Amino acid sequence: MLAASGLAFLRAEQLKLERSPIGGTHVTKEFSTTCTPLHPHTRCASHSALMTFRLRKAGRVALEIVDTSGTVDRLTPAAGRPMANGRVTVRWDGRTDSGAQAPEGTYHLRVHLLSLGRTITIPDSTQLDLTPPNVTLESTPGSHVIRYSTSEPAIVLVRAMGTGSNAGHSALFRGHGGRVHFRRTKLAGAEVTVTLVAVDRAGNRSAPVSAGSFRLPA
Repeated sequence: MLAASGLAFLRAEQLKLERSPIGGTHVTKEFSTTCTPLHPHTRCASHSALMTFRLRKAGRVALEIVDTSGTVDRLTPAAGRPMANGRVTVRWDGRTDSGAQAPEGTYHLRVHLLSLGRTITIPDSTQLDLTPPNVTLESTPGSHVIRYSTSEPAIVLVRAMGTGSNAGHSALFRGHGGRVHFRRTKLAGAEVTVTLVAVDRAGNRSAPVSAGSFRLPA
């Protein structure tokens, strides 16, 4: 019994000193499967999580997506398939094996190196975020100086839509530090209606918030 324990201890210490068979990991930090493009001719770039690593030695490999409790949420198609050494790329669509939407949370890529009899969970995680942010107008609607706050770190896009003779024309601005500064635009001096939209790091988009109507600075 003692001998077996000693051998196990020595093997564990040996593994610590060995160079990891996996290196060069990169994982998308945050993504959303429900985000929507801001414009008709653009697409949401974060509908899936990209996970890559470098396999230092060829062998049979099985890959799994696991949550923080270690529960397997998705078994990738590469189960037990021989892989050459080099870069391995996995793209997870946020779905479980049954095709259902996985719940929000933190997920890891687990790599079973079947040829080596080892399992490594890549420490870099991806966060599946399905909750859109909220943007709150802090200034009076119709004010030239727009102040706002967001429920989480987010980019705030501000669209000014022309009215009257400028109907059909628009200009897009970006908020900074909780304020909107209107730079010179083709709609300078025009009457506009203004709306704010927040986009979080995962790509979720808030509901539009009206900032009222006023004349843009000339």
